[in-house]
Amino acid sequence: MKHTAPRDWQDRHTSRKNRILFDQTTALGGLTLALFAYIVYYFVYPMMAKGLLW
Repeated sequence: MKHTAPRDWQDRHTSRKNRILFDQTTALGGLTLALFAYIVYYFVYPMMAKGLLW
């Protein structure tokens, strides 16, 4: 008789960890994009509109 691990053992234990990492990555990426958009909208765009950058 072969001694093998159940098929769902690895999926069950890693899926929870991957889900948490995906959520943290998504939140950090969203926060980064929001900060970048804020900087562009409030600092870069007005300078471009006034002709100070180009």
